[in-house]
Amino acid sequence: MNLKPLALSLLLLAPACAKNAPKNLASSSMAGDNTVVAMIGTQPITMAELDKAAGRELFEVRERALESLINDRVVKTAAKAVNLEEEAYIKGLVEKRVPEVSVDEARKFYEENKARLPPQIANQPFEQVQDMIVKGLTGQNRQKAVGDVIEEIKQKAGVKILLAAPKVSVGTEGPSKGPKTAKVTIVEFSDFQCPFCSKGKKVMEEVAAKYGDKVRIVFRDFPLSFHDKAQKAAEAGQCANEQGKFWEMHDWMFDNQSSLDDASLKAAARKISLDGDKFDQCLTSSKYASAVQKNLKEGSEAGVKGTPAFFVNGVFISGAQPFEKFKTEIDRALAE
Repeated sequence: MNLKPLALSLLLLAPACAKNAPKNLASSSMAGDNTVVAMIGTQPITMAELDKAAGRELFEVRERALESLINDRVVKTAAKAVNLEEEAYIKGLVEKRVPEVSVDEARKFYEENKARLPPQIANQPFEQVQDMIVKGLTGQNRQKAVGDVIEEIKQKAGVKILLAAPKVSVGTEGPSKGPKTAKVTIVEFSDFQCPFCSKGKKVMEEVAAKYGDKVRIVFRDFPLSFHDKAQKAAEAGQCANEQGKFWEMHDWMFDNQSSLDDASLKAAARKISLDGDKFDQCLTSSKYASAVQKNLKEGSEAGVKGTPAFFVNGVFISGAQPFEKFKTEIDRALAE
């Protein structure tokens, strides 16, 4: 088992409907280096200017490299303590944590994800691709187990990340949960048709349950162009918000992502006790189409390129990351 590529692959996992890579950000930890890296006649270009231009991309390279260094060192130390090679040590901890994938679990995955699977899999009967799906799901389970093991080793080693993440100013207008006076504000850019955003919703529920009034969560629309129902679904959320029931509609749409046509949205409005006629008029007239596009524009200007995307007090988090990722940034912000 080659730990370096594996650790790096874990870091690169960012479940999202498109990859995010803000470019207009610069870390304060990168600023202030006046080393001259180029000259234009007598005019210098400094390392600080170069770092600022590289922005978020440079930070992400440093973050991944730092994580890889930490992972390698803590695993090496832990393995040495029990007189094992690193590969044997990790394998021994991981294998007993990888659950077997049953045929029923594989079939359930196949049925629930058929629309998103590659044609060479989706167009085949389950029995023809069963072994491939079982192998793929087992690989996912193993990868998760490796990540969990390494995180536990890091916790025991007392790892503390001091590399400062870059921050970006992003608007906080939109439906929200939590007080405006909360020390931490999370701005979420999301798409109701994006399956990864549904996972992000669940993580935000965990955050709200854990931190309560310490955190404010703001929802902003970011309908992706290749999701044909996303724009209208976003407008439906705004129409529901007009009647004070954004979060009820928000939850319904994420729970029913395959039913986001206009007729279903109008039926949902009545299920959550909205004024149906008022909602229908709002949705049909595209009353909030421009407001949704304004969110999309401002998200793009902040560097969002896919969903879900989050800003925790301005610190960018890409994709439907696990709760622990948000906990790290929230705890850091609360401690400031």
